[in-house]
Amino acid sequence: MIPYFGLLLCWLAHPLQGLEIFDPEEVEYIRSNATATAGGSVVLDCGSTMPTIFIWGFTKSGTDNNVAVAYNYGQGPKLPSQSGSVGRLQVPVNTSALVIEELQSDAEGMYTCQALYDTDTGARITFYFTRLDVEDD
Repeated sequence: MIPYFGLLLCWLAHPLQGLEIFDPEEVEYIRSNATATAGGSVVLDCGSTMPTIFIWGFTKSGTDNNVAVAYNYGQGPKLPSQSGSVGRLQVPVNTSALVIEELQSDAEGMYTCQALYDTDTGARITFYFTRLDVEDD
């Protein structure tokens, strides 16, 4: 889990100047599972509150390769071009949810949303891990 935390902090260093993380031991980890049908759609949640900054990563089943598929560090959501192999991705306006439409079987794997919340008492970080299983239609 710590490598993810380091990745988040390194990647976000510039937009977070002045943001102080008081106690990284209070990182929260939330795990869930989802099942969807190939060709259909699925919504993966990244908390019930909009984070200040978030990064969605994907690790395909059977691999250790984690790639960013969506992120928002204060200037609106971005979808890197390599994310299309899992289906058509979108992040609805004013949310941190990841929507995958036209779901491909290659979308099966672990999705991780790294969410940073800027609060009055300092930064709070939550990792949302969602295991997605894709069934044939």
